Amino acid sequence: MRNFIPKLQTEKYLIGSFDSFIDLSKKIIKDNSNLDDDRADAILKSMPTNLRAAITDMNGNYIGYIGLFDIHAQDETASIRFEVMEELTEESQEEILAEYKKYLKESLNIKEIHEFIYKSKTETNHQKKEIIPSTNIVIPKSLLKPGIKPDILERYQEDYQIPKLQLPYSIMSHDKVIGIIGLSNVLWSNKRANLNIYIDKRLGSDIINELASFLIDDYIQFAHRSNIHNVMTSINGSDKDMLELINNTSMNYFGEIPYGKINGENLESNMMFQHLPNMKKENGIILPDNKIVTLSSLERDRKNLNDEIDLGNGYRLIRPNALEKSNIDSNKIIDGHIKAMQEREGFTIPLGEDKYFLQKGNGNYGISKAVMNYSYIIIDEKNNYAGYINILRENAGGKNAEIEIGIAPKLQHRGLGTSVINKFYDELFSIGYASVTSAVFEFNNPSLKLHEKVAELNGIRLESYYINGKLWDMNFYSKVNSSIENNKKHL
Repeated sequence: MRNFIPKLQTEKYLIGSFDSFIDLSKKIIKDNSNLDDDRADAILKSMPTNLRAAITDMNGNYIGYIGLFDIHAQDETASIRFEVMEELTEESQEEILAEYKKYLKESLNIKEIHEFIYKSKTETNHQKKEIIPSTNIVIPKSLLKPGIKPDILERYQEDYQIPKLQLPYSIMSHDKVIGIIGLSNVLWSNKRANLNIYIDKRLGSDIINELASFLIDDYIQFAHRSNIHNVMTSINGSDKDMLELINNTSMNYFGEIPYGKINGENLESNMMFQHLPNMKKENGIILPDNKIVTLSSLERDRKNLNDEIDLGNGYRLIRPNALEKSNIDSNKIIDGHIKAMQEREGFTIPLGEDKYFLQKGNGNYGISKAVMNYSYIIIDEKNNYAGYINILRENAGGKNAEIEIGIAPKLQHRGLGTSVINKFYDELFSIGYASVTSAVFEFNNPSLKLHEKVAELNGIRLESYYINGKLWDMNFYSKVNSSIENNKKHL
């Protein structure tokens, strides 16, 4: 099966891409449990895509599937559903289960599996295990209380854009909520999260003095005990009170994103801080000047990306929505993208989740995170796929873009990546972006070398990407729109 990519490997089996064998997995569920289509579909949908996987032998023959379901995050419990087409020996069962449970232990905030189910047509094996309780924050309950009341959250949302928080706590003073704290962008599989602190603006600027830095340090330790290895927070460069508060905690400053935060009519620096278990506080930290530019100075008549950009070396960038107009076969582009991803050295993606591969839905084939939705596809003079470049997300009111680039492995080390990213920078700046950022992992040597040539290293988020049993650093590179240099001012 060309779309099956193994993510885990035992002595005799491969565990990986789920959707390549989704129909066979559904048939096993129906046959073994005597269920109809709707109920079988409900079971499949209950298993997170990055925690379910197909199982094959070493020759690629489908054996069965395994996945996590019945997940109760609050209780830190879950069940494993493990079903096969034919009887496996107990040794083979344990071989697969051990590898899968090792992956869960390393990737999730699940302290122990509450139960697992192994089913075949002739056997049901149901076991329960004790749960290791999570450690609560060891501080007086009068200072931090778990949870945030809906009316309090609603009030704070009038002043802040608050993301969905995990492990939320209310910050108390004299039985009143003076702030809220919690985690966002939690990636259990990468053991990292962003720390969010919001202070009641109605209490005035003096409220910052009521916040003891040890509360934040204790909460950070709580996050570490909850399997979050890297805790990061970012602060507007002009927010002197919050900068002083964070600087009095155990967190260390590690970098800035130029023009990465919005403040009224201005863009300013996004100052970043981090903490790892047992990290020591660095002394004498000097924050850089806060870079500021007005939003009005970035206004451009042209708002949208061009459909096509000639790179001048036989290659061009083309927007996916312009493929049909240029008589380019989108299926050929998709096939080229899949082939390039399969050939990528060290290719690793979450278990069962096929970010770059065809997935079946409603009887038609699509792509989960479609190359057809990327900003640009790179093609050669014969309209063959050569790579992509894409805006992953936008920050600072759409004036800072975080981008990703992928060059087909066979075309790397020829200067193509340099010409593509420089052209993309020019295009983004021409429609009013103030800065462009890339997050590059330390194991991605080709991308590191590329960004060292074309952008500035702004910071390193330490040990924040977990893969193949190791935590890797995340390097932040930025390129600033040169046309705003004369308009910026510094605090």
